[in-house]
Amino acid sequence: MEPITYKVRRAEDQSPLLEFVARHLSISKRAAKAILDLRNISVNGQRVWMARHALSVGDEVKVLVPPARVQPGKREKIAILYRDSDYVIANKPSGILSCGKSSSLEAILRRQLKAPDLQAVHRLDRETSGCLMFAFSEAAKERMVECFRAKAITKVYHAIVHEHMERGVRKITKPLGGQTAISNVRVLDSDRKASHVAVSIETGRTHQIRIHLASAKHPVLGDRKYAGGIHLENTLAEIPRQMLHAYELRFKHPVTDVSIKARAPLPGDFRDCLKTYRLT
Repeated sequence: MEPITYKVRRAEDQSPLLEFVARHLSISKRAAKAILDLRNISVNGQRVWMARHALSVGDEVKVLVPPARVQPGKREKIAILYRDSDYVIANKPSGILSCGKSSSLEAILRRQLKAPDLQAVHRLDRETSGCLMFAFSEAAKERMVECFRAKAITKVYHAIVHEHMERGVRKITKPLGGQTAISNVRVLDSDRKASHVAVSIETGRTHQIRIHLASAKHPVLGDRKYAGGIHLENTLAEIPRQMLHAYELRFKHPVTDVSIKARAPLPGDFRDCLKTYRLT
């Protein structure tokens, strides 16, 4: 996706960024603020999300207009990776919430599976794709939540991160919110500008992988929140979402004690990003 680029003219000197974007895109200030909040705007290669940021003559403003949110219709089915009488693991597309709203994956699956009591067991960020587990009953949800608390579930993510990382495995133990947080990062492939990594997490803190990778100076490509200090090249500025994918869930079923493994194939935009950086 090509970003839209504007040069600040003399008559626009000291214009607030919000007003500048709204005017050039012919949209409301509220809509322009939504784009700012997504960290989809850069000024001279640096992400900026302050509405009152004063522009100067000659500044280059790039705007990545976000794609329409994924809204599966009646004919579009969410891929099911695993299902039994207690649980279902779905392949969450990026761009939709895990639960809570009528447009969330939870609500979509309730309609698709004709299961009005279906509940999300855990959550993924809106932009993160991949394995997401749901329970068909409150009792089943509670049993699986206990498995998560006991760290009896293996969660593996794939991410494409900024810059070169040396091959091997590293453990990141940066506490989050005063709580222990542990991420194990394995480099799958690496080039000068980007690296493809697999991350297994021993804890499940909010935004753990994104924060940990950013703290290691390798933020997830497309992350508008935790990579704010990274200077964007054109190709980086064009990435429409954070390149983070929940690849695998492994666990012992709390009722049957059977070992379960579900994997979500890397989605098209993730594969395209790997191709852009010549990664495997």
